[in-house]
Amino acid sequence: MKSRKLFICLAVLTFCAAAAFLLLSRLRVQLLPAMASDLPFSLVSSSDTSAGGQSEISVMSLQDHLVYTFELDAAFSYPYAAVGLVFKDDTHGNIQQDLSRFSKVAFNVQCSPATTLNLVLYTLDAESNNATRFENLRPSLVSFPCGARSEPVEIGLRSLVTQDWWLSEQGLPPTDTSYDLHKVYSISLVNSRQTPRSKPVRVEIDLLTLAGWDLHLLLLAAVCMFSGCALLLYTFLYQFVRGRLSSTGAQPVFEDGSTDVEPAEVESAVVVKHLQVTTKKDREKFAVLQYLANEYTRADLSLNQVMSHLGINRTKLNSILREETGLTFSSYLNKLRLEEAARLLLEMDGASIAEIAHSVGYNNASYFNRIFKAEYGCSPTTYRKRVNDNQTARPLTD
Repeated sequence: MKSRKLFICLAVLTFCAAAAFLLLSRLRVQLLPAMASDLPFSLVSSSDTSAGGQSEISVMSLQDHLVYTFELDAAFSYPYAAVGLVFKDDTHGNIQQDLSRFSKVAFNVQCSPATTLNLVLYTLDAESNNATRFENLRPSLVSFPCGARSEPVEIGLRSLVTQDWWLSEQGLPPTDTSYDLHKVYSISLVNSRQTPRSKPVRVEIDLLTLAGWDLHLLLLAAVCMFSGCALLLYTFLYQFVRGRLSSTGAQPVFEDGSTDVEPAEVESAVVVKHLQVTTKKDREKFAVLQYLANEYTRADLSLNQVMSHLGINRTKLNSILREETGLTFSSYLNKLRLEEAARLLLEMDGASIAEIAHSVGYNNASYFNRIFKAEYGCSPTTYRKRVNDNQTARPLTD
């Protein structure tokens, strides 16, 4: 009983740990508003002016949310205007941020007029060794619609595609589109080919966050969940097997209980076990078995006393016992006493053999030793040592 409760408590604790690990494994890092950003960055705006174009861009706000406007040069072949969140720290300035823990970027966006924008990750390839040079940064992008009303957008960080023109300039094959989320230099918003030219576009971005899962904590949650299920399964399977074995008499030593049974629970357990074989329609059978289950520890209990107390003659009493237990009065009485003695030998380590013999109704310790050995094949002392050694060598069971 104690070990079953222990296993159930352990299972509950592991389920609680699994829930805690699952909650902790969810990652959510806020980038906007800028003042509350969990990853420090610098906002950098750029346009095609360095390449001879005349596109303009102006950042209007970076407090509660990002607001900027831009106007593309209609005469330039490949006009662009972009704002980038360039990661930094106080010691090294611009850095490559590890975003491999995250699976998506989410934000609310609004454009006036409505258009299509690109989200671009600039990452550093393993072969490159100088991230301060812009041409060494790999641009990988995905397009998304930006409407006149603020709408939520979610983009998978592993669904971006490296641009062909950059691969060509780097002398890389068109199939080399993978990028390293361990080395992210910046997250940028850039116009697309669908963006109108010679027309001001206003963009508002807020609630920019990175989200994902900590795989180590997810693994711990899965392990705890599996362990909890295994504990419960083991507990109930053992109970089932033990019940089956007990019903066939294969393990008499554990029929009445074991070292994990509370002393207060043992007497009622013994009574119930022997009353389970009674026929409720026959009050005499019920009375005989119940009386013996309650009084078997009395040293002076005799067949005549049972007959006198219950008002049943010898023939009727012996007939009931043979029919229900297959034993005579003395054999059945000894069986009850010896099963209780076997339990007490395991539970009461400090009690002597004589004390246990007396507690179950035997005033003669020598006689108790003799009939115990006949029933269990060894002396009470050997039985206690052997079973305790076996239980120490194996895991806790119920």
